[in-house]
Amino acid sequence: MGRVHLGELLRRDGLIGEDQLQSALGYQRRWGIRLGEALLRLRLVEEEALLRTVARQLGIPYVRIGKATVEPEVLAMLPARVIRRCRALPLELEAEAGRTHLLVAFARPDDLHAVDEVVFAAGLDVAPALAGEDDLAGAIARHLDGERVDEHGLRPLEHIDLPEAPLGPMRLVG
Repeated sequence: MGRVHLGELLRRDGLIGEDQLQSALGYQRRWGIRLGEALLRLRLVEEEALLRTVARQLGIPYVRIGKATVEPEVLAMLPARVIRRCRALPLELEAEAGRTHLLVAFARPDDLHAVDEVVFAAGLDVAPALAGEDDLAGAIARHLDGERVDEHGLRPLEHIDLPEAPLGPMRLVG
């Protein structure tokens, strides 16, 4: 049996109605985007509720990274270039039934190419988890660049280099 469509799961959970689903499907077709993106753009569902439903649909956990810090030895299990390219952040090592696997947050855990690249780079089994794109981008920037970012992945103003003001008044020479 195939997996249940996202729209159907959201309807069953009472997060959207049939009219909202049809509006989002029309928007999706018009702009060539994923249904979840259409629902967010139309503000028909909250991002966290959508992500929790998508994670359930995929059979993986949803994680909210927030300001949590990944242990340096766990972070070192993936090269920075792989973390950036695959938009994947290792979160923790988990032991289950005598096997160890790496829990990794992805914004797109259905991107099998990225998951395969992370598995190869880590050299062990990977358990994917779903994270919001902005949440993940902020966590990656914090861990790899030491940058503080807001909830939208933007750096605070004090981190932006502004040109210095000229010394004294300017005058025309001529």
